[in-house]
Amino acid sequence: MYYIKEAKFRRLAEHNGQECAEIQVWPGAVGDPELFVYVARSGDEGEDYEIIRMIRSEADLEIDWYDNSLHQAYAEVAEENFGDTGWPEPAEQRANFKEQLLAHGDIADKLKEKLCGENGLQ
Repeated sequence: MYYIKEAKFRRLAEHNGQECAEIQVWPGAVGDPELFVYVARSGDEGEDYEIIRMIRSEADLEIDWYDNSLHQAYAEVAEENFGDTGWPEPAEQRANFKEQLLAHGDIADKLKEKLCGENGLQ
């Protein structure tokens, strides 16, 4: 299970033509990677959101201060691979992660403001 230590809204972005918010997530457990999570509205109305992309960041400023192509400091995390170990079941882990993310700090307010408000890319 992935625990969130800190989460911060970074910017509005676009992924495969879909408007989304980029959220940087720092782990609460040693050994878990930092994540960049892309969240989009899941419907035309309301404040339902879905995670459309996740990128694992294992960048180390000591060695990744330049474009280092010898390893993958940033790698996409397929949904089926997120929460695929441990307990509870993977689908429940993913749902819990999304719930934790949306409840963390001002993330829900930022999503509402940026994706649903006048400031969105709509």
